[in-house]
Amino acid sequence: MKPVLHPDIADIEAAAVFAALADPTRLAIVLAMAEAEEFESRCSSFTDFGSPSLLTYHFNKLREAGVTRVRAAGTSRYVSLRREDLDARFPGLLDSIIATARRDPSVPRIPEGRLIAL
Repeated sequence: MKPVLHPDIADIEAAAVFAALADPTRLAIVLAMAEAEEFESRCSSFTDFGSPSLLTYHFNKLREAGVTRVRAAGTSRYVSLRREDLDARFPGLLDSIIATARRDPSVPRIPEGRLIAL
């Protein structure tokens, strides 16, 4: 399996983070991970937000922007927020985005207890 590449902290750009989180599905993925307060979740846990191929596209955009980290284990992929990295690079940004998304009823949600976390 091909290795999963992530940008270094110094290479994460605010514009890329904002562009990634401007999409409602990607914002919903980040909000779901933040609300679960788990370290990482299976990528297959997010099927409420779209088909596997659509989710692959969204997970790639989040990873390329430096918002998430993806880990491959066998045939499964696990995703986690790069909270520490983002807080170091842009203090308070992720918390502000998550707080705003929580107040927005138009952001899609995964029903409670449906997110498969490790």
